[in-house]
Amino acid sequence: MKPLRARVEDRIRETICRACIYEKSDGGCSLKDPNDCPIISRIDKIIDVVRTIRSDKIDPYVERLREVICSECRMQDENGQCTMRDHADCALDDYFVLIVDLVESELVAEARQSAAS
Repeated sequence: MKPLRARVEDRIRETICRACIYEKSDGGCSLKDPNDCPIISRIDKIIDVVRTIRSDKIDPYVERLREVICSECRMQDENGQCTMRDHADCALDDYFVLIVDLVESELVAEARQSAAS
């Protein structure tokens, strides 16, 4: 079985990237530098955020996202305002609910794999 990070990245590329606001008509990404992707460039931190929370509601995940990831983003100002997020131009914010679900399902798969070993 692939490592968790690789599985999460594969699933993000298979699902989220195909619906992303940055996707080009040929299926590629319009971002010139992959490090500009608010999702792919932060996969490890996203996994950590999801791993530390267990809730049926998205609010605790979003709150932690803002504390851990958004607080370090150059697009967010010192007051916590983000014009990218406010204008639905942040792929991480736009797809965060799907990303949480995807990461949680991979964490469950990892736990099952560990229990079976």
